[in-house]
Amino acid sequence: MSNLSNTGVVVSVRGSVVDIRFDGNLPPIHSVLRAGQEERIIIEVLAQHDAHHVRGIASTPTQGLARGTVVRGYRRAFKSACG
Repeated sequence: MSNLSNTGVVVSVRGSVVDIRFDGNLPPIHSVLRAGQEERIIIEVLAQHDAHHVRGIASTPTQGLARGTVVRGYRRAFKSACG
């Protein structure tokens, strides 16, 4: 994907709710995050908690997602990435 923006790390996973830390710029709300093997786990950013943390909801199963998993942020809206 050429719209690569940023890389973060999973802080916590609770069901489909995922908290992620970014040391660089935070991805905007409604942007797409991808994680897991072959970036198959798709997460939509729902909130920016502070200067380094976002909370997202996965639209795909989070099986295999754990603390420390790398997450990539993309400069695309969630709907355009999934639809």
